[in-house]
Amino acid sequence: MTAEWHDDECQRPDPYLDWEYRTRPPQSTVYWCSVHVRVLQDANGDYLPNLSELLAAVSVGRLDGDPGGPSDLTIRMTDDERAFLQTFIDEVGHGYKPTDQVETQFFIYRLESLIYLDGRYASTPLYTTLYAGPPIPALTFNPPTSKPTQFPQNPTAAKRIAVGIVDDGIAFAHKRFRASDGSSRVHAVWLQEAEQATSNEGVSLGKLLDYREIDRLVASGCSESDIYRQAGATDFGRKPYNPLAARATHGTHVLDLAAGYDPPKGKLERPILAVQLPSAATIDTSGMTMGSYVLQAVRMIMVWADALAGSRFVPLPLVINFSYGILAGPKDGTQYLEAALADLVDHRNRTNRPTWLVVPAGNSYRERAAAKVELAADAGQNLDWVVLPDDGAPNYLEIWFDERAGAGAPSSVEVALTPPGEATCTPVRLQEGTMRVLKDRAGRAIAGIYYDISTATSRARVFLAVAPTVRNDQDWALAPSGRWKVTIRATTNALTAHYYVQRDDTPFGYPRKGRQSHLDHPKAYWRDPKTGDYRIQEPDCPIIYQETLSAIATSRSFVVVGGVEACDGDPPTDYTSSGPTPSRRGPDCSAVADDGDAQWGMLAAGTFSGSFVRMNGTSVAAPQVARQIAEQQAGVTPPTSPVAPTNLAQLGAYVVPLTEIPAHIRRRYPAG
Repeated sequence: MTAEWHDDECQRPDPYLDWEYRTRPPQSTVYWCSVHVRVLQDANGDYLPNLSELLAAVSVGRLDGDPGGPSDLTIRMTDDERAFLQTFIDEVGHGYKPTDQVETQFFIYRLESLIYLDGRYASTPLYTTLYAGPPIPALTFNPPTSKPTQFPQNPTAAKRIAVGIVDDGIAFAHKRFRASDGSSRVHAVWLQEAEQATSNEGVSLGKLLDYREIDRLVASGCSESDIYRQAGATDFGRKPYNPLAARATHGTHVLDLAAGYDPPKGKLERPILAVQLPSAATIDTSGMTMGSYVLQAVRMIMVWADALAGSRFVPLPLVINFSYGILAGPKDGTQYLEAALADLVDHRNRTNRPTWLVVPAGNSYRERAAAKVELAADAGQNLDWVVLPDDGAPNYLEIWFDERAGAGAPSSVEVALTPPGEATCTPVRLQEGTMRVLKDRAGRAIAGIYYDISTATSRARVFLAVAPTVRNDQDWALAPSGRWKVTIRATTNALTAHYYVQRDDTPFGYPRKGRQSHLDHPKAYWRDPKTGDYRIQEPDCPIIYQETLSAIATSRSFVVVGGVEACDGDPPTDYTSSGPTPSRRGPDCSAVADDGDAQWGMLAAGTFSGSFVRMNGTSVAAPQVARQIAEQQAGVTPPTSPVAPTNLAQLGAYVVPLTEIPAHIRRRYPAG
């Protein structure tokens, strides 16, 4: 391979975003990005002036001082978010004092060129940027005359608990989500995929339907497939993948396990609040694209729940299921998406609005995606990182260190990334804000090495990126497949290094794009001559089964669910991820994910009414726990804390039943 390593400055504050930026095909397109911001106090400690100025800016589409003319848009906000901002301004204007900073956080859309300055987030007098997502292709905005979606408010209704879901492919017209009179229990659904500015009811990215529109579509007599076409959820002229045209979808299956019922004979007060994520975010299993969409989704579900209650000061319990996971991150509760979701959940619970966020533990127990190395001073370690052929997505590997690093200090390790078949590259010692990039003859990036320090914990990270090995739909450089050698060496002090390969598979139902890379070592996965078991590892092998929990399932603010098999003893499935991590010992509880070795998966709804399909994984275990929470809460009881864990020896994980959830959740759930 003819390529050379070069030193460079980071162009983005996050390595994932930086790698996306430098491997993006050259285009003249003006990009918008979703930006998560926190409004600042003024010199007097008052939020109201800056809140009001932000509202004025997003209303006219410009911040004071932005480049361009008066008609050039530089900042936008969804109409529903703007209405929420206006409501908050009214409350503050009448004397309400924000209880914590999460209340002053909002989502805006900003031109990418105005978000960054010298590789960091640009500062503004109104807000500080918490995180910016990657560019959103073909993003369009509403005309200024559009109105935010309004839901009927009935605080006297006997709504015991609302069920929220954030997922992919949610069949909102399915009979399992209707009441006895045929009306929809899906109170609102946001189809983030359908970008139709002419009919999106005030949502800039996608289309929002409330139950009245769903009821109208169902009453029209159209087939369910026609309903989804009319709603813009399926459109083969605009979108390459339409999950609601498939026989089975992940979101429908998960929602059925969480809140699906045969039409009940009596009244069932179990409103469903749903957000369907964009296909582009779902297929990017690294989580880089998904973060901003998920946060906006969960925030919207919480706003809807407050609307159902009549006020955000009226407690309506809410359980949200988010059956998704990633493999790499700090795993200490500080990953951006995980921490931001935890802030939202904690804030609602502190303000007497009981809220549970249920997430799966992950399915990577045997994925060879984790390793742990103890390095003595001046000692090194080599590991093979196997990047597969026919992989149309980038591959990432994060190496986290337990030791704290000072801001601006150079890395305490030397690192080298050697392509397959090449002589070992010279190790480098990087400084925060710099990176090393492997370029081909045309100057295109093939691989990169980054070093940064967590602002939350001062833990250092080495971040490695490798380009796809096959051309997909982008004109980018291709990396060779095979064994990339990862070499690290402690320079002065002893270190503990945790290797986490980022998720890069293809989600259920999607055309294949990514293929999961993995770690390898001579002492890993040898075959026992007596039993034939190929999973045996020598005691000093760095590749481990522990520390495999999803990187967005380590916060103690969430209910984390593992999977078990429905056979004698309810043993854990052989894929259920394990702890411990720095912030959690393991899953809180488990539910059945497989009927057994010969009968995998769980039966639940297919895309269309009357159909059933099987799916497995901890993603189908999590919604069963969400269902139990919804069914057993009286509507005012605050979330319970996990009790002391009990060891699940075969897995090394832990099962912690919540106070009001059975220790073993049966694979059959009530029909209504």
